[in-house]
Amino acid sequence: MKKVISIAAVSLVFAASALHASAAAKPQIIDPLGDANFVNDQGTGDGSFGDQNAADAGTVSDFTEITLSNDKKNLYVFFGTEAAPPAATAVGYRLRTNPEGAGGGYCLFFEVFYPGANNTLTTPEAQFRDGCAGGDPVKLEVIGTQLIIPRSTHKAFAKGGKLTAPQAQSFQYTGTSYPAGVIGPFVDTTKVGTDFAFKK
Repeated sequence: MKKVISIAAVSLVFAASALHASAAAKPQIIDPLGDANFVNDQGTGDGSFGDQNAADAGTVSDFTEITLSNDKKNLYVFFGTEAAPPAATAVGYRLRTNPEGAGGGYCLFFEVFYPGANNTLTTPEAQFRDGCAGGDPVKLEVIGTQLIIPRSTHKAFAKGGKLTAPQAQSFQYTGTSYPAGVIGPFVDTTKVGTDFAFKK
C-alpha cells in the first residue's frame, strides 16, 4: 500500500513540475487585442503592420500571445487567442519560423485547422512541415490551441537548436483536409517575435 502511495506521489510531483514549467514559459510573441482585421500584412508581409487594431473582425482569430516551450521529449506551441476555437467560420493558426529559404522565405511551419461551417472537418487537424527541405507534413497532436511536436520530428528541435524569427498568422480555412483545403484570407498576422532556443 505504501509503495502504491509513493508511486502516486512521485507522479503528482512530476505532473506539477511539468505544469510549473509550462506556466513559467515566456511568450515569444505578444500581440494586441482587436487587430484581427484582415489588414495586418494579409499573411505576406514582414510583420511591420502586425499590431494595427482598427476594425476588429474576430475573437477566435485574434492572437494575444504565442508561447514555445519544450521538455526532453516534445516541443509545445501554444496559440493564445481572445476566444477559444472553434468559431462559426472555420479558422486555422500557423506559426512559421527559421526564414532560411530562398529570398528569406520561412522554412518551418506549425499549423492547425479547426472545423466550422465552411469546411468538412469534424475535429481539429494539426501538422508540421518543412517548406524548404520538402517531404510530407507530419501529423501532430493538438489539445485546444496547443500543438505537441515530438522533438524527433526535425533536426532543428535537438538540444542547442533554435527556432528563429517566429511569426504567427490566423486565417479562414475552407474545404477539406490539407492540402486540399484553402488557407485564407489571413485575419491576424503578428509582428516577428523573439527566437526560441532548446535548452534540454
